[in-house]
Amino acid sequence: MKIEIEFSPVFVSVSRSQYLSIELGGSEATVQGALHHLSRAYGERMRTLLFEKGKESILPGLMVLVNDRTYTGVALEQKNVPLMEGDKVSLLYFVSGG
Repeated sequence: MKIEIEFSPVFVSVSRSQYLSIELGGSEATVQGALHHLSRAYGERMRTLLFEKGKESILPGLMVLVNDRTYTGVALEQKNVPLMEGDKVSLLYFVSGG
């Protein structure tokens, strides 16, 4: 299954591209599987942008959009989100200010 990934600027420093197409196997056909795929493909620098240090937990500040539906890292820890052929996944971080 092929999906499209769109990276926010912080991820581009690791991926060297804003857009990427990846192939996922059956067991990887979830947002969580795609994140693990990216961490294997791009190594420790990508892993630190996706997962808590020394853990498999998705960073709480990570925001993942799947076809314009938004999931936080916290929500992704509570629910597997399936992916389908052609889905667009965007990776961002929460921005707060005052």
